[in-house]
Amino acid sequence: MQEISHKNFRVCGVCINSGMALGIDTEAHIGAIGETGKTVAVLGCGLNKIYPKQNKELFYQIIDNGGTVISEYEDNTEAASKLFVQRNRIVSGMSIGVLVIEAAHRSGTSITARFAMQEQKPIFCIPHDISAKLGVGTNRLLQNGAKCVITVEDILKEYKFLKDLKVDNKNNSYVKKLNIEEIPKEYKTVYQCLGSEPIHINNICQKTKLDINEVSSTLTILELEGYVNRLPGNTFTII
Repeated sequence: MQEISHKNFRVCGVCINSGMALGIDTEAHIGAIGETGKTVAVLGCGLNKIYPKQNKELFYQIIDNGGTVISEYEDNTEAASKLFVQRNRIVSGMSIGVLVIEAAHRSGTSITARFAMQEQKPIFCIPHDISAKLGVGTNRLLQNGAKCVITVEDILKEYKFLKDLKVDNKNNSYVKKLNIEEIPKEYKTVYQCLGSEPIHINNICQKTKLDINEVSSTLTILELEGYVNRLPGNTFTII
């Protein structure tokens, strides 16, 4: 199970969150890394007790490529089934939606989907043949109102902040339309300093020759209006 995962989601600014389990979780993380995307792995064990052991290399690949591995458990905590359930609540909680690729009867994926339902977040499912054991959970979720996914667009269209996208046929990807005319005139000077790469607020002040209080206020407004991402360390990017 992975939360909103596809190679095109990176250019849409979507981070892939999953549990680093074998199978689809692993493929989700690897896919994000391969497309220079960001990904977060949530573990059901201590960070020094990497599980599954087969994904030890993936653990370090995620970190080395700008991703994150997190756990709420202390070091030396061994992996356990009950901890995976708790881990799944974190995966759901930090995600904007849940994509269920396959789910057997009473699977961990179904538990994640249940958390998402409680949080009133969209659940997306790929339909399966009714005789497929790994499709029992997905088909039941669809029966109970989950959104059927056939193409990537079925997910992208559900999010307002992704509406200004166009297809780059040459690179088989999505690119952000820069609708500069939508930005209020008094905020354009600051907005035009931003791009897809993080820029520190001090650098914005240097470029615009504006006071830091004015820049900070403008960035806050742009963030609230959905034009700007605020990142750690007082850095910013366009959405």
